[in-house]
Amino acid sequence: MSTNILELLKSEFGDQIVGQLGKFVGEDAAKTKSALGSIFPAVVGALINKGSTSQGASEILDRINRGGFGEDALKAPENAFAGGYTTTNLLNIGTNLLGWIFGDRVAKVTDWICGASGVGKNATSSLLGLAVPAVLGLLGKQVKGASLNATGLLHLLAGQSGFFKDAAPAGLAGVLGLADLPGAAKAVPPPAPAAYPGWKSFIPLILLLAIQPFMYRACGAPPVKPAVEKAAVKVADEASKAIGKLGEFLAVKLPSGLELKVPALGVEKKLIAFIEDTGKPVDKKLWFSFDRLEFETGSATLKPSSMEQLKNIAEILKAYPKVALKIGGYTDNVGNPAANLTLSQKRAENTMQEIVKLGIEAKRLEAEGYGDKYPVADNTTEEGRQKNRRIDLRVTKK
Repeated sequence: MSTNILELLKSEFGDQIVGQLGKFVGEDAAKTKSALGSIFPAVVGALINKGSTSQGASEILDRINRGGFGEDALKAPENAFAGGYTTTNLLNIGTNLLGWIFGDRVAKVTDWICGASGVGKNATSSLLGLAVPAVLGLLGKQVKGASLNATGLLHLLAGQSGFFKDAAPAGLAGVLGLADLPGAAKAVPPPAPAAYPGWKSFIPLILLLAIQPFMYRACGAPPVKPAVEKAAVKVADEASKAIGKLGEFLAVKLPSGLELKVPALGVEKKLIAFIEDTGKPVDKKLWFSFDRLEFETGSATLKPSSMEQLKNIAEILKAYPKVALKIGGYTDNVGNPAANLTLSQKRAENTMQEIVKLGIEAKRLEAEGYGDKYPVADNTTEEGRQKNRRIDLRVTKK
């Protein structure tokens, strides 16, 4: 018989922890408990659905392994949800993963839980974010204890279907789009998992992830990115189109003698032209947008594909040693403004640090995050939000 993940969660979230969560999100304990009664089934149900295919189960397994979920990184749950530094880190981790788990249903699910529990919108978003590492941590413990591969995890998740149907409030399955949820009867029993030792096993390396930024998604926000499986193709297509709009790659020779290959309409060409134009003084309002930087979803971690453009910017700075730059980070308006500001600041700082690693003195650079301020496009459309999620640079000295 499969381990009942929902029952384990229920037993761990006793009155003390629920009360602490209520204080953290600004709700009374009764409403918080009611919200969790929908939130945990929502997260588990979405993962059951995502893991109902071999590809989906492999994706979840990879996320569990990369995130360190299930490792012994917490000593006591009452400390985890005391409302301080550790709780904030949990929220950081979980809110980063909401779009991955729910796809474009984040806002719809959050709205439904708001209405069902009476908990406020921002509080519901926070509770959802805090629930995610708990659920993934329990799954991670089962994976580690039973040495499950993707197939074993698929069977474990399928075995949760009956428990979900018993625990989920009426209407939740429809909101999640789980009309065809796999039944427990079809599941092949997975290897017997190790005994669950308590809360300390399912928080993922919190202290090591303290610097991870978070994207706090509020109730009623525009839909977030679709599920990872579909998003990969979509993002690749959009990236290809975006690069195509930059024009053909041309050879540009720098004063240092180095020749760069850059797109005709890319930021490198624009930056060089401004630096070399002696008739154009430094302008605090003139920013240039990076056009080939990519970050991990909901994270400040730069993807390897970003390195080509970062190397180009570093070479330009080496060729023009008097030039100094400011790097600005921006987000769309989805989610909590404070969280957006944190994410934008970290992305700007990481971009700056990568340029420093490429041989540029830190004193020639500065970084600042502006969150959802200064949009350059309409935030009511996905295309507009994508344009607003950007990293800009401005010449501060030349």
